[in-house]
Amino acid sequence: MDFQELVPSLATLRAIAIALVILIVGWLASKWASRIASKALSRTHLDQALVRFLASMLRYLVLTATLIASLETVGIHTTSLVAVIASAGLAVGLALQGSLSNFASGVLILFFKHFELGDKVAIGDHKGIVEDIGLFTTTLVSTDNEKIVIPNASVTNGPILNYSDRGLLRGAVTVTVEGRLRDLGPAMEALVRAGKRAGGVAQEPAPTVFLTDMEDGSLDLTLTAWYSALEEDGSMHNLRVAVLEELDAAGVKLMNRTQLILHQRSKMPS
Repeated sequence: MDFQELVPSLATLRAIAIALVILIVGWLASKWASRIASKALSRTHLDQALVRFLASMLRYLVLTATLIASLETVGIHTTSLVAVIASAGLAVGLALQGSLSNFASGVLILFFKHFELGDKVAIGDHKGIVEDIGLFTTTLVSTDNEKIVIPNASVTNGPILNYSDRGLLRGAVTVTVEGRLRDLGPAMEALVRAGKRAGGVAQEPAPTVFLTDMEDGSLDLTLTAWYSALEEDGSMHNLRVAVLEELDAAGVKLMNRTQLILHQRSKMPS
């Protein structure tokens, strides 16, 4: 074998060497770009899961460009390869359009932050504490400790009720007491005392009492109070117990259920 026969082989080896250098440099550049993007995005208010996803996407884009450049260096034309990959990507996209919809919705959830981990929310017919926000699904834990996994597309396609976003929720306890106008003051004062001493009830805004209805011999009073969304059940229990105790201590009598039913029927038109 003479020198002329070796020239093409040396050129090929040179191209392969350059391609390897491109691959190594591109691989290092992809890691560097991912770290830089992750640090930059972490300074924003984006969710960490979304930060990791965007940094990973940048890394894979750099790796893809590196692979194409290295293949071109050794004389492999990538135009057809890119077309094949694009066609395959389209076919996969059509086959996985439901999953891709969940993925896109997951990115929107993480970006717009309609709720965060630990929030109490209602999504469709499901209610619970947000345990996990993934790129494809959102996980809730109900008050009965049930794990609820909801596809992200279902989350973004309907209303989201966030109980925790405003800090406090307002609850109400309505009672029907026996009495007339002269009995209104003692009954309202008893309910105010109940709101002030019930455990888990916020004192700012202060509990309030309203006369919501009245009939001959009965008064409907509603006590409203504010509490943390995560302590709803316990706070409302404490509020109801305090109402019963304070009304009893004040000598205010509740209408019994039989009287109340007869009273309601008496208001119906004949």
